[in-house]
Amino acid sequence: MKMPFKILLAIVALACLERSIRTQTNGFRLAKTSVDFPYCSDWDIEQETEVPAALNQPYYFLDSGVQCYAFISEDKTTVLKLFKHYHAGLSSKQLRKLFVPSFLEWMREDILEKRQKRIESIFSSAILAHQKLPEQTGVFHINLNEQSGKYGTLTLYDKIGIRHEIDLNKTPFVLQKKADLLFSYLESHPDQTPEVIDSLFSCIQNRNNLGIANSDPVIDTNFGVSEGKVVEIDVGSFFDNPYIKNSLYSKREIFYETLEFKEWLKKHIPEMNEYFEEKLLQAIRT
Repeated sequence: MKMPFKILLAIVALACLERSIRTQTNGFRLAKTSVDFPYCSDWDIEQETEVPAALNQPYYFLDSGVQCYAFISEDKTTVLKLFKHYHAGLSSKQLRKLFVPSFLEWMREDILEKRQKRIESIFSSAILAHQKLPEQTGVFHINLNEQSGKYGTLTLYDKIGIRHEIDLNKTPFVLQKKADLLFSYLESHPDQTPEVIDSLFSCIQNRNNLGIANSDPVIDTNFGVSEGKVVEIDVGSFFDNPYIKNSLYSKREIFYETLEFKEWLKKHIPEMNEYFEEKLLQAIRT
């Protein structure tokens, strides 16, 4: 009776250790970032042939979101984003090789199909950010297909300081100019509030004019300020929506997307409420 108990205790201990490590590293694992899907011509991007100089330095863990891990360059100017191809469990490669009974095959195919659709949506958004919204997202280089020797190996440090070497030829990634989160920026630069308000409305209106919508326009986490201008730092939620070019739809988007900012302003910089309301009226009346 003692042996089963010891085995159970060991299993529980290993599970607790794994959970602790995952928590401390924000779930970062290199296996989650490597290419899990075959070559796709839609993901080939025309851009400069030279590898960006921003990759000639190590990167340090910055944050973990639903779609990506973010790392900051040593010189603090660039953010490297690595896509999460799955959240938990087996990778798609492992899942394809795993033996399952025939009556469960549908379940495997369903999981793989959902993962494929998810990554296609995220990659399509990243392409829009790079090709149509480079100024208001700060995205200046992306790679989505596996390459043959174009890139080298990059040094990463995870959240607890462990060093990793990553082959960028086999890792889809985005390079983006560093931005400060919008609310954090205003807390440190309240005198810049009028300029930020103007830039926020321009940012949303410019995207609308291009017929591009954002399915996750959360001001708190997905908008920032770079070089004095408001930018959208989340690159995984854009999609083509020609209807949003319509004046009525565009005004509605502007109104709802700025509600969170309006409430924050009331609480933290109330003296700018009147200015915000004036700009909002201008945006939805023109």
